[in-house]
Amino acid sequence: RRAIHKGYVWIKDGRISDVGSMSTLGSVPNKVKRRSAQNHLIMPGLVNCHTHLSNGIMRGIYDEMPLEVWFSKGMWPVLDALDGNAAETAAELSILELMTTGVTTVAAGEMGTANKDVPDGVCSALERAGLRAVLSRITMDSPDESSSAQFIPAAYRENPSAAAAEVLRLQKRFNSARLMVAPEALGVLRCTAEMVQTMHQVSLDTGSQFVMHAASSQDERDESRRRFGHGSITELERLGVLGPRTLLAHGVWLDTREIELVAKRQTGISHNPVSNAYYASGVANLPGMIEANVRLGLGTDGASTNNSQNVWETMKMSVLMQKQWREQASFGSAELALELMTIGGARALHLDDEIGSLEVGKRADLIVVDTERLALSPSQTVVSNLVYSNDPLAVRDVYIDGERLVENGRHVSIDHGSVITRAREAASTVLGRTGLDTYLTERTTWTWE
Repeated sequence: RRAIHKGYVWIKDGRISDVGSMSTLGSVPNKVKRRSAQNHLIMPGLVNCHTHLSNGIMRGIYDEMPLEVWFSKGMWPVLDALDGNAAETAAELSILELMTTGVTTVAAGEMGTANKDVPDGVCSALERAGLRAVLSRITMDSPDESSSAQFIPAAYRENPSAAAAEVLRLQKRFNSARLMVAPEALGVLRCTAEMVQTMHQVSLDTGSQFVMHAASSQDERDESRRRFGHGSITELERLGVLGPRTLLAHGVWLDTREIELVAKRQTGISHNPVSNAYYASGVANLPGMIEANVRLGLGTDGASTNNSQNVWETMKMSVLMQKQWREQASFGSAELALELMTIGGARALHLDDEIGSLEVGKRADLIVVDTERLALSPSQTVVSNLVYSNDPLAVRDVYIDGERLVENGRHVSIDHGSVITRAREAASTVLGRTGLDTYLTERTTWTWE
């Protein structure tokens, strides 16, 4: 929470060697490379705690989609049609959107069935882009068909040992200093207790994070109470999988006891306000989680449930939705939102000793923002402008491990135009395979000529 008006960041061997006021800098050896950021803001890279990168080509498909269409043409048919090549293209689109707007670390969940090469495609895109990431391979196996909203087709039910083997395969192929593959049991209603505990054990054995979607909707809340007699978080505690390496996505429907439980277990939560609003899933008790000192970050969720990967919009909505819901205009601040998307996200991912703030010894993940843009002027209220005026394209440069990967708003090694062209082609193929192209034509009330 220290802001320096005229300062510097000194990077050496991929880490922050020093940070401070220019008045204390002293002489700099001639061999040290220097780069001016005059009239710009240097700040920690943003941490997106929850998305699905392979959903990048699905934006706009699910707008106001009725539930019966979602199940018949939406969720499962699209997953059937999304192969590794399409997922890699979609992920590259999502990654570029994230990186060019200031994200240096992302947590992304990718479906391991029915096309097992989807996580491979996403990991390949992450490697090429250089983005720091936790990639969780999603699995599920529950045969319970009592709830239509939680039903899983047989082709998507995976054996726990086979799911564990796939995580280990991906880790062996892709794990690196910037990319960690983790196991994810999708949720307590779509996974048996055996699957949840097996995936958690893989996390313990390999030192990775363990990821789940939890307490994300009213349906999950009600169905969990029907099946178990209590909420999803209480069930995860009963299964013994809450802990200091666990990350839960959404966390909308937690009671006071469950919030205290999550905080006590040092479990991370990704709060995803835009996607929660998109499906009217409820408003999470953000103040309660903050007061309990929950490891709390923010996430965009995937483009299929948000349409955007705009983390600045997520920051803004995280505060505004609470103001509206609580009828309390004084709640929160731009500073709070920015903390949740930086050091808060790092804490939720249990990476706060490495990223999330500009501190000596941490990895040099930082971004450079042009404060001379119209939406960010005048600069007297710079943090408020960043969050509430919300100009994502103000981010000009992005560094990860001290390596400049985005320069003047463009990725240094990936051609944006080529990615857009390939994404358009991949989306057309998926829509054609599922029949959703016809649905989208019929859905509109406009006449297109």
